[in-house]
Amino acid sequence: MGIAEKVKCEGCGAPLDLKAGEVVITCEYCGTAFNIASGEDFFIKHSIIPCNYDETKCREVVKHWMASGGIKPTNLPAASKITDMGLTFLPFYVVHTNVTTIYDGVFTRTGGQKPRNGQMHREYYWKILGRRGSKFPTKEYEIPLRGKEDFNLSKIPPTAKYLNAEFDEKDAEDLARVEIQDHQKFLLSQQIDQFNKFDNDFETEDIEFVHAPIWRIDYTYNKGDYQVLVDATTGEVIRGDIPPPDASVGGFFSDLKKSIFG
Repeated sequence: MGIAEKVKCEGCGAPLDLKAGEVVITCEYCGTAFNIASGEDFFIKHSIIPCNYDETKCREVVKHWMASGGIKPTNLPAASKITDMGLTFLPFYVVHTNVTTIYDGVFTRTGGQKPRNGQMHREYYWKILGRRGSKFPTKEYEIPLRGKEDFNLSKIPPTAKYLNAEFDEKDAEDLARVEIQDHQKFLLSQQIDQFNKFDNDFETEDIEFVHAPIWRIDYTYNKGDYQVLVDATTGEVIRGDIPPPDASVGGFFSDLKKSIFG
C-alpha cells in the first residue's frame, strides 16, 4: 500500500485515508469517491441513507426488542447490560437488473418424469455489501432506499464512522449475477428436480452505491456476550442474538407462562 498512500483526492487534493484492501475510497473532506484499483473517478451514483435514530432512541429499540417475543428469557430487559454501541455507515451496491432464465428439466418427486420447460423473468434490486468476508446479514436487511439522498458528509454524525468498499461496481455486478442465478434456480427447484438446461440472460439497468447507517449494540446477559443490529433509519432490528432460556426451575416456569399467556 506504499504507493496508494500517496494518492490524493481528485476533488479537493486532500490525501486519501487508505486501509489495506479498500478499493473505492470516499474522501473524508469533500465526499468525492475514487477508484484506487483503476485510478479513475468513481462515476456511478453515490447516495446516503440518513440516520434517524440516535443512541438514546436505539437503546429504546433494543429494550423493546428484549421485552418482546416468547422465546427470550423473561428477565432479559432487566438482567442484561449494554456494554458497547457503534454507528457505522456500510457501503452497499444496489444492482438493478432484469434476468430471463430459460429452463428445461423434469419433475420426479411424485414418481414418474414430468417434463417442465419455459422461461422465467424477474426484476431485481439486488444488494451487495462492499466488504469482503463480512458476516453482516445482507439478505435480511432491506435498505430504505426511499429516504436516500445524494452523498453528503454532513449526514454522517461526528461519532459515527463510514467504511469504504473493498471492490468496485464491476465486481459487485458479477457477485450479484452469481447470487441471482442461484436464487433463480432455487425458485425453479419448486417445480424441477433435474435440470437439463438452465441459461440466464442478464440485462443490468443501473448500479448505485449507497452508504446506509447500522447500529451495532453489544450486551451481556448471564455472563454471555450478545449482539443486536439495528437499522438506524427505520429503527427495525435486523438481527439479534437471543440468549438461551433460564435453566432454573423458576426461570423455566416463568418463560413457559410468558410463551403461553404473553
